[in-house]
Amino acid sequence: MRTNKPYLLAAAVLAGPIAGVVWHLVDTVGLPRTDAADYLAQVAADRDGYALGTLLYMIFVGCSIPGGLAVARVLRDRAPLAGTISGLLLALAGVLGLIVSGMRPVVLGLAPEGGVAAEAVAAYERYQGSAWFGGIMLPMLASAVVGLVTQVAAILRTGALPRWTAPLLVAGFVLSSGEFSLAVTVAGALLQLAGTVPLAARLLAAPGAASEAEPAPAVLA
Repeated sequence: MRTNKPYLLAAAVLAGPIAGVVWHLVDTVGLPRTDAADYLAQVAADRDGYALGTLLYMIFVGCSIPGGLAVARVLRDRAPLAGTISGLLLALAGVLGLIVSGMRPVVLGLAPEGGVAAEAVAAYERYQGSAWFGGIMLPMLASAVVGLVTQVAAILRTGALPRWTAPLLVAGFVLSSGEFSLAVTVAGALLQLAGTVPLAARLLAAPGAASEAEPAPAVLA
């Protein structure tokens, strides 16, 4: 009997980490880890790279939404509760990430060629210090971390995906956080991609492949 395979979902699962790798390579500014004046000056010095990085970042975080759906789908037989929790949290992180990414075009407007005005620096500082910023960023990070931990725990317990993907996903998440050098960050993004490939492959596997991967299914409650 012919079955419709989720090619688009599998493509979205891979598109996210691929966009993340390219984003880190083309966006020389990176995440805001310096004071507002220095950060905006870096944006002004490489507006094209920042603009392209913005598009790639939106793809990266936006693909967490279908990525969460894919996690829930693959884990539903072995760990339905963990799969649902992880999938919803990862998708929520993607939604919140898209909201945060909406500020990047505004940042581009605050950093024109030829120098950054003091008013622009003050406006960006107010944004970073606002309750709105913290009210989005903290839930986004919490959703991503808890969703990832739940996913990894389910993988290690049930073997619904190859267990070697678990350390790759965790290491990739930490190393690509933007807190390390460019080389380490890119390496982390590549680890995330490598850890995600089996998820996409499982989506496209023949029906029953997930349940036949390992015997004795376990439910992670």
